[in-house]
Parts: sequence; structure tokens; C-alpha cells
Amino acid sequence: ITLGINMEPEPTNNDPPLPGPSDDDDLVDTAPVFLQENEAEEVQVDDSVPIEDEEMDSNMDTNMDVEVEGVAPGSSDQMLEGAEEEEEEGEVALPTLTLDGHRGPVYAMSLVSPSPGAYYLATGSGDDTAGLSSIDTATGATKFETLPGHSESVAAVAFSKDQTLVASCDYAGTISLWMKAADGLPPPPASSSTPDSPAAPTTYKLDRTLPPGPTDVEWVAWHPLGNVFSVGSTDGTVWMYLAKTGAVMQVFAGHDPDNGDGGGVTCGAFSNCGKHLLTGGGEGSFRIWNPKNGLARHVFKDGQDNCQFTKGQVTCFHQNLGASKDIVAVGGNDGFVALVHIPSKKTVGSGLHHSPEAGETSSVECLRFSPANVVNGNLLASGGVDGNLKVFEIGVGGGNQSGLLRSTASHKSGGVTCLRWKETTGLDRALYTGCADGKIRLWDVRPSTALVLKVFKGHEDMVLCLDVLDNVLVSGSDDHKIHVWAV
Repeated sequence: ITLGINMEPEPTNNDPPLPGPSDDDDLVDTAPVFLQENEAEEVQVDDSVPIEDEEMDSNMDTNMDVEVEGVAPGSSDQMLEGAEEEEEEGEVALPTLTLDGHRGPVYAMSLVSPSPGAYYLATGSGDDTAGLSSIDTATGATKFETLPGHSESVAAVAFSKDQTLVASCDYAGTISLWMKAADGLPPPPASSSTPDSPAAPTTYKLDRTLPPGPTDVEWVAWHPLGNVFSVGSTDGTVWMYLAKTGAVMQVFAGHDPDNGDGGGVTCGAFSNCGKHLLTGGGEGSFRIWNPKNGLARHVFKDGQDNCQFTKGQVTCFHQNLGASKDIVAVGGNDGFVALVHIPSKKTVGSGLHHSPEAGETSSVECLRFSPANVVNGNLLASGGVDGNLKVFEIGVGGGNQSGLLRSTASHKSGGVTCLRWKETTGLDRALYTGCADGKIRLWDVRPSTALVLKVFKGHEDMVLCLDVLDNVLVSGSDDHKIHVWAV
């Protein structure tokens, strides 16, 4: 297997052209196509500096620990329990638009905007289909198109960084790539495609279905510098593909699906710089991979090299997008949260989202750093099955490092399933939470006890996913519906 990726290679007279698409690209190949030596492409990054030192803030104290006011660093009670009082409901908002194209739970979504006021929404569902919705906020016009070809639940969908491709992946291991048919947002037809009466998609058309590789796919992530993507499977492997040809660039093996809580590779993404691939596993490890040679640069696991980490399954992680761009927050199904510093390969903070009682479920379901323009990206929000939302301020730079608990909220009627920060102008510390009670709430997290600003009602079952872009909020639910709000 040849390693190395370069999104915009400079051709030479000695290099043969990369295989391009053909008229048969929409056919499923019978065997994986591995990248050949003369087809290798290399990312233009500086690897001359060891990972221990690269991009490392000279003022950073890598012994930074999470510190909660009134609790000493290192204490098992570092992250305080959420507020006990019932939250006060805010203004109620009903959906602006509803899309009824799916006939099963909506598990995943990805939202992009090709032009002001125009949006594409990719969705994955338990009805064994992916969906592509076109939304025009100026006119309120919508179009839903079914992306067929899947035989099991579609658990992962994502647009490429340039929005020209959509990847859809299911629990049968099928990976399909859909290419944008034309620029601009076409006017929606009078009727939309549904799983019961699918029409051939026109906005994004099938580019290729990749040959068999991984088994059931849990997630998909695109490289930040070009059209390379990775998927993670319940069989413990991670596969990296070149989208242009469908070639397998690398297979990463190390997560053990038969060890610990199982579940294979539960989450994954490329690092912000694109030099590393980050994955979390059901056996409780978090791994930093080298995309060029397929080897793990470091493995974080509880008790290994004196590492304090989740003792259960890694459920989620998120990388800082601001001043602390090399910090990753990692959550586990035992309520544990760790802060990982990629260049130094050290944990620089740890604590509990929740201290569970005997037999109590306390999984951390979602983690999210604030946007770079909100406190330099150094606010970390965590949501869990316990119904608690917590917001910490993570300190960086010289001197004493701290991660102070700034705000808490308690969802008394159900666990927090997903969250997103509000990125538009106005309140500089506000975020959305999706909840098991079917509601989405907008919180002002400036006070120590967060205030509910607005409650978005419309779903009749658990909110499974949400996304927000500009002034548009979208959500998917166990009730099979996709709701759109103008926010």
C-alpha cells in the first residue's frame, strides 16, 4: 500500500497521469484498487521537525490540568455535577420548513452553503438511504432527493471541503461518492423524491461506489486540504481513500473490536493541519496516526505511560479551532473527559463530566470547542446522557494553566445527544443542544447557571443530530423528520 497524499500535485514529464473517471465509474468494482507507487501523491507539509516539537507553543505548560474552582487539580471530582433546578423554558420557536423525505430515523447530517441564502443538506437514515436536500431561504423553496444504492442504515454523510462531493456510508460497508452536477442551486421541482418513490438524483449524481473494504461504517471524515477521506468501521479498521480514483491509500489497524466495550472505531477525523489522523475506539484508546505510513504516532489509553483516560469506550472527541489548535478533548462512556496535546503526545488535563452513581449511565455524548472568535476558541462544552451541559474555559499560554467550569445546565427531561455553538454575530457565548425529549434549546452560557433563550419544538421523538450554518439551524430525529429553522 502506498502512502502519501497531495491534493494539488505538480505534474512532471516523468509521472504517468492518475487514472481519471470513465463512463463506468458508477459501477461497483469487484476488488479494492490500491494506490500504486507511481501514483503516490504527497501532502506539502514540513515533516523535518519531530512531532514532539512541531507547532508547539513555547510558552505552553504541558502539565496543564483541568482545574475547577474549589476542587484541586487531579481530583476525581474536578468537573462538578450540573444544576439541580429545573431549567426555565424560553421563547418557543416552531420549524420554518419540514422535510419528510426519509422513512426512518435521521442519524447523520452535513450542511453547506454554495451561495448566500442557498444550502445543501446531506442526510443519512435508518431507511437505508441517504438524502440530499436543496434549501432556498429567500423563497422557502426546498427539494429532497433520495441517494439510493444502500442496503443498511446510512450512519455517516459528509461534504468534501470544496462541496463538489458527498460521501455516504452504511452499516453494510457500502461507500458511495456523489458529485455535484452543476454550479448554483437549481429551482426545486413541484414534487420531491422519497424512498417510496425515488427519482434519479439531479443535484448530486453518483460518481462511484467503492469496492468492498470495511464492514459497517460508523463515520466519514474529509481531509482539510483536498479530496481525500477516511472512514472508520466496527471491525476496528480505518480506511483512507483518494476520492478522484476511489483508490485505497492506506488501511490503519490497531483498534481491537473484541477488547473492552467493543464497538470498533467509534469516531475519527483528520487534524486541523492535515498531518495526522485522529481516531477513538471502543476498546478505550485514542490514536494519532501518520497518514503516510499507516503507523500510530501515539496511543492514549488509561494506565499506559501513566495516562489518565477513560476506562470505557471513547464516544466522541473535538479539536480546538482557536488559540489552542493542538488540543483535543476526548470523551468516554464512563463520563471521563481528557485533554490531549498532539505535538507533545501528552494528556494536559482530565476530569469527569459526571460522577455516576452505582449502575448509572453517564456517557459523554458530545464535545465541542467554541469557534475561534468566541474566547479564542477556548470554551469547551460537554453534553451527556445524564442531561447535563457543562462549559469550561481552557487556559493556554505561560503561568498557571486552568480549565474553569464557567456554566452548567440540566436537561431534566432527557440526555443531551448533540450540540453546536452559535457562530453568528450577537451573543458571544451561546450554544444549541439537541435532547432526548425531542427539543432543541439555545442557551446563554455566560451566567454560571446557563439561561434558556429559546426552545425549538417540532420533533416528536429524540433529536439525533443537528447542524447550524449562518442563520440556518437543521435537525434530524427518531421521528424520521428533518426540521429547518431560521435563526
